Amino acid sequence: MDPQIMTLENAALERLTQERRESGELSPEVDATLAAIGVYWDDVEEEYFSIDEYQRTMYEHFADLYSGAPIEN
Repeated sequence: MDPQIMTLENAALERLTQERRESGELSPEVDATLAAIGVYWDDVEEEYFSIDEYQRTMYEHFADLYSGAPIEN
């Protein structure tokens, strides 16, 4: 993904996270809208995250992990 878009997305997620931490939960309508675009609240880390970014990170991790030479039987 374009690094400039990632920078903008990360900044927006940080602002949303800060707003929620300061003001409490956002309205159900806002949460529903965010979910529709793949942005969710992480109760453990207490921050918003993009499911697309999470999936990309996991795919890269597993590709690195399992891209070694095949095991011969």
